[in-house]
Amino acid sequence: MSALEEEIRRGESDVLEFKRELPVRERQFLKTVVAFANGKGGKILFGVDNATHEVLGVEAESRWEMQDRITDMISNSCSPQIYPNCDWVEVGGKPLLLLSVPAASNCPYYIRKEGVQKGTYVRVGATTRRAEPEKIRELEMYGEQVTYDSIIPRGVAPVTSDEVNYLCKLLGEMQKEGGKKPSITQLVNWGFVRGEGEEQYLPTNAFLLLVGRHFPFAGVQCARFKGNTQVEFIDRKMLEGSLYEQYRNTLIFLRFHLKRSTIIRGALREDQDELPVAALREAVANAIVHRNYLVHGMIKVSVFDDRVEISSPGTLYANLSEDEMMQGVSRLRNPLLAECFHKLGVIERWGGGVRRIYDLCRAEEIPDPVYHIGDDSITVVFRRPGSDGIEREAPHQGKNSSSGEKLRDSIVRLIRENPHATRTAMATSLHVSPSNVQYHLDRLRKEGIISRRGDKRSGTWVVSSTGTKF
Repeated sequence: MSALEEEIRRGESDVLEFKRELPVRERQFLKTVVAFANGKGGKILFGVDNATHEVLGVEAESRWEMQDRITDMISNSCSPQIYPNCDWVEVGGKPLLLLSVPAASNCPYYIRKEGVQKGTYVRVGATTRRAEPEKIRELEMYGEQVTYDSIIPRGVAPVTSDEVNYLCKLLGEMQKEGGKKPSITQLVNWGFVRGEGEEQYLPTNAFLLLVGRHFPFAGVQCARFKGNTQVEFIDRKMLEGSLYEQYRNTLIFLRFHLKRSTIIRGALREDQDELPVAALREAVANAIVHRNYLVHGMIKVSVFDDRVEISSPGTLYANLSEDEMMQGVSRLRNPLLAECFHKLGVIERWGGGVRRIYDLCRAEEIPDPVYHIGDDSITVVFRRPGSDGIEREAPHQGKNSSSGEKLRDSIVRLIRENPHATRTAMATSLHVSPSNVQYHLDRLRKEGIISRRGDKRSGTWVVSSTGTKF
């Protein structure tokens, strides 16, 4: 089976769409082209049924004329200019027209007749949707290579001495590098403020957030619910102020509502938290630093009897995929905020936060947290040990345990059957979490049993000779 046939078998995705026939109605076809250009790129395959994945084939009197017609439609209707690639391919003896739309950087792309506000489309899973105003603004900034936290708001008042002293004192006390209090000059060099004349400095959005100047929707809603539903509150708090205060007070709320136990080891007494505090710190910091501050919504931290949920507004940034996020790839929506939290010693290193959370939970024998990537939010769920029969034991065992060995065997067999298999597809087949599969894939690669050939999107898995025993 060819790579293209395998893609057809898997069905439509965020980077692949099927059309039964060659385009007749321009608008529907162009919406998908625009959405792919605004995202990570994609392919439209004409001659395949999107419901059954049946290869129907397409007929055209002149293939060259059809290619020219499609590229002309895109050129005349889309703005800025999109440069797709049009090819005829054959599957099962039937001709298909493959239109490849590259990921582009001059965002936002839109249908000229509809205008930017109504004609900008994005890809959400395997569907094409009209972009919300916040998404359009983010696309505009991405196209201009500007981040939201680096912008100076229109009409903003200059920084005050109290604000400067607060941030400089905080950085001096908390940062690891000697604890020396920085000056206003360093804040300028770091990009938090910009000089306007000799004595006047204007704040960026990052500075405003870091010092707690009033900022719409920049806060954390914390709640402890009775049971496992959002019906009855036991406690709730609205946390505002500077981002560091929000971070610190969110952790105080979590530790107050989570259990602690005491373990006696010989003559020593140790306190053990129900969930690893370091993992919660990382998750809260990620929510605050990487959220989309254009979205009119707050971070939500919910404690239930059986779980803890931390949800932040905005989905993955700059076409980052869930697999890339799990592997530690980083694309910073708010680089100034990330830099500040790094200087404060909150963030250990960029791009490793999610993997670090998994490592911390596994070290404490806590079930893997689960990430839900939505259209406009990202939620991480921690299962509380002891709830629903869950005890403090590792969700997956090491390489010497029978359960871990069986799962590794199954992963290698799946790769042999389908070298294009994705982490998510393997998890579905094996009825385990994607993070569990990723853990064993990493170990198998480290031990030289499997390797990866090609890029992340279209590459294949290879089983080495040392993996023949599986």
